[in-house]
Amino acid sequence: MSDGNHEHELGRLVVVSNRLPVVLSKDAEQGWQVTPGAGGLVSALAPVLGNRGGLWIGWPGTSDAGAVEFLQGNQEIKEVGYTLVPVPLSPEEEELYYRGFANGVIWPLFHDLLLRATFNPAFWHAYTEVNERFAQVIARHTRPEDYIWVQDFHLMLAAKAMQQSGLQRRTGFFLHIPFPPLDIFLKLPWRFEVLNGLLAFDLVGFQTTRDRRNFVQCVRAMVPGSRCA
Repeated sequence: MSDGNHEHELGRLVVVSNRLPVVLSKDAEQGWQVTPGAGGLVSALAPVLGNRGGLWIGWPGTSDAGAVEFLQGNQEIKEVGYTLVPVPLSPEEEELYYRGFANGVIWPLFHDLLLRATFNPAFWHAYTEVNERFAQVIARHTRPEDYIWVQDFHLMLAAKAMQQSGLQRRTGFFLHIPFPPLDIFLKLPWRFEVLNGLLAFDLVGFQTTRDRRNFVQCVRAMVPGSRCA
């Protein structure tokens, strides 16, 4: 015999990523339309959330405030099968946080394309602010027993921001791009902040053994007294 509180006790899976797994379009007559997104992350995780229930937190892919309002009023969208929670971003934040720091600093640096990286302090400032906003949305929409699974390099500071606000949740992180060796990672002006941000997660996952080895090397070199298996 099942207990009605069983699901609540187990907690929900909460996926957090830069983008929600949907595409929003606006029709002049019917208003906002939602189409399920494509890609490996969506293909892998959407069925899990659809089967067991849960939340997906992310940016709706547009700075149109109407899109956020639409999703906030229609979180249970039948075409998706689980709850969507939008995180609003302004056009300036999209430019500085997403195109600037995530795609203009971390992506090239982690792929050993140092000459393509632009170390603009304004990019870093926007990146920290957006990660803090994601943490605020997580706090508002999750329960203590939920498991928060953060995806990729756009949100490496999310767990640290949650800790700093006093929010206690079980957290995991998965990096979908390579993690660089120590000599490359040291080129990042905010290397200590990023490394400490990753260490704030309960569990960190990588694509390959080499990525894990590079991460461990960075932790041993940059965090005195650390112990790595």
